[in-house]
Amino acid sequence: MRRFVYCKVVLTTSLVWVLVDVFLLLYFSECNKCDDRKDRSLLPALRAVISRSHEGPGEMGKAVNIPKDDQEKMKDLFKINQFNLMASDMIALNRSLPDVRLDGCKTKVYPDDLPTTSIVIVFHNEAWSTLLRTVHSVINRSPDICCSRSFWWTTPVKETF
Repeated sequence: MRRFVYCKVVLTTSLVWVLVDVFLLLYFSECNKCDDRKDRSLLPALRAVISRSHEGPGEMGKAVNIPKDDQEKMKDLFKINQFNLMASDMIALNRSLPDVRLDGCKTKVYPDDLPTTSIVIVFHNEAWSTLLRTVHSVINRSPDICCSRSFWWTTPVKETF
């Protein structure tokens, strides 16, 4: 019994010290005070390459019509990801969507000194068309000043973690 109490005290003390160390590390860390703008130069270059077209399947949220002779192929592709992969592949990667925000949200003015943010896209066995469309949407709709540098553009994911 005495050994169990002693073990609990040692474990609790160790946990408290680890939490104090993590707090001090995060509190005194200067990783968010870096003013390195050259890492963000990739986003404007990507935006210049990506052009916006407002015609085609799925533009402005319109439905995609699959030709009748491709219905069988559509059913086979559906089995891969359990959604209409043929329609997804027909939609442009940089499709445009209608602005469905409320009027109050459209007129809101944001300050110029917003903090940077990291965008994490978690996926597993995702169809390429949906994944690439997500990346295009993030690049097209995110202000340069708010996006911080992504590590996976320069190093493999396994090395990052």
